[in-house]
Amino acid sequence: MSYGLIGLRQQMEGEAMQGLSDLAGQQRQAKMQEEQMEQAEKQQTMSAVGTGAGIGMMAGGPVGAAIGAGIGLLAGELF
Repeated sequence: MSYGLIGLRQQMEGEAMQGLSDLAGQQRQAKMQEEQMEQAEKQQTMSAVGTGAGIGMMAGGPVGAAIGAGIGLLAGELF
């Protein structure tokens, strides 16, 4: 009977360790996805700044570019 209990204990420990390993993997994956989302948001904001600066440059020269970049930054942060 003791062999059965020892085997059961070892099996339960193995399952617990596997569960912890799975959880750690899920946490790593979630962190990577969060970092990718943050990077995508930064790229979107910078794209909006560039677009705003380009439109502003066409409409009002260097001053328009600065104003357009500011508007693009605000739009990128809001949306």
